[in-house]
Amino acid sequence: MKRDPRLHRLSSDHHHTLVLVRNLRRGLEPREVARIFEEQLAPHFALEERVLLPALVKAGRADLAARTLDEHADIRASRDNAPRLAELLEAHVRFEERELFPACEELIPQALDQLQLP
Repeated sequence: MKRDPRLHRLSSDHHHTLVLVRNLRRGLEPREVARIFEEQLAPHFALEERVLLPALVKAGRADLAARTLDEHADIRASRDNAPRLAELLEAHVRFEERELFPACEELIPQALDQLQLP
């Protein structure tokens, strides 16, 4: 299935996240993990939390919004545990690509216009 072009940036972030997962499993330095988290993951999470999740709640899919928020919280809390962080990130990317983004395309296409990154 083709992804809505307005979601390409977030999907591209997922590719970079999977590279991070591989590097975490190879023993990435904690300082590098912190840098990547702040530069890549935090902005990605913030954009989803600001645009997609409120729109999903309004569209009747509070369950997807809650799951996403829970996973973001678990990932944030696991920043210092590389094996756990890798596991959580990999599962989260899979969830967003297979469930969250298709629901967004179907239920909240108007909200996707707001996904412009600063």
